[in-house]
Amino acid sequence: MRIKKSFFLIYFITVALLLISARFLNPKSSQDIYAPPSNENPQALIPTCLDRSDIPLNEYHWLHLPTTSDELATREYYGFLAGELIKNGVVDASDCPLGGVWPTGYANACGLERSEDIVFELQNIYDDEILQVGREVGVPPVMLKQLLRYESQFWPIRYGVYHFGLGHLTLVGAANVIQWSPELYNEMCFQVYNGPCPTAYNQTNVGFDNLLSGQLLSLLDASCPDCPYKIDLEKAQESVSYIGQALMSYCRQSSQIVYNVTNQHSGYSVDYATIWKLTLLNYNAGPQCVYTALDNAYSGGEITWSAVVANVPAGPCQSGLDYVNNITAPYYSFTP
Repeated sequence: MRIKKSFFLIYFITVALLLISARFLNPKSSQDIYAPPSNENPQALIPTCLDRSDIPLNEYHWLHLPTTSDELATREYYGFLAGELIKNGVVDASDCPLGGVWPTGYANACGLERSEDIVFELQNIYDDEILQVGREVGVPPVMLKQLLRYESQFWPIRYGVYHFGLGHLTLVGAANVIQWSPELYNEMCFQVYNGPCPTAYNQTNVGFDNLLSGQLLSLLDASCPDCPYKIDLEKAQESVSYIGQALMSYCRQSSQIVYNVTNQHSGYSVDYATIWKLTLLNYNAGPQCVYTALDNAYSGGEITWSAVVANVPAGPCQSGLDYVNNITAPYYSFTP
């Protein structure tokens, strides 16, 4: 029992320190993200995360806004998803070598074959919600689907101790999301406290309410041992909206970091594609990686993604670049 208590004490202290360090990157109000330095360019009034006015053709494969969810459909064999279906008894692969699952937890060839119908179904079962999030929240839907593929292979159950839901959000990530989303802050308060928040939204301290962060994470975990496929499908589909709002929160923070580095509205310094790549880097590697790369890359004027890549610090931040490249790599082929 002492070991368990010590573990959680260390964990929450670590969370607090990470949140404090992230907050040093965000000394200005979130409203400053949208404050242009002048009225000379009306386009600057548009939040950079929503400004789709100029998307390069070479970025269109992941920034396209589909007309229907059918455009998001895929037919991929996912070893992790198939392995989870087999291990949870959804798919019977008992006649396969090793029961259809490698020691790594991924399905082997026989397991993939046994589970292919359900794998094809589950990887497309969230497409309507993904497109709706794109339209209502503003998160690029193709990017969102690719992120879910990369993070969880569309398996909406907590992975290990720290990663929750389709987007594998962590406690630190959830706290960061709530810090940058007054809408989610108020919604979580109503769910946790059965009424308005004890205090009004204040960006400098909301991230420390672990009850709110825990509530958000609970909405992402769709485990249900008595349900078909062992998941609460309705809850999993509803969680896509929360993941979309989480990504928009990270985009707001990334926009603020651009502002902190350049001292001007982020739309003057980065374009739509770059702000979302910075958001993915932030989501995976954290705000310090984003700040350092931008600070090193900025010399006045526009900051290109290639300049960011050249200035990402060595070490863990580099894995964030691999993450961005995997999610934004060409997969779909859309006609501009």
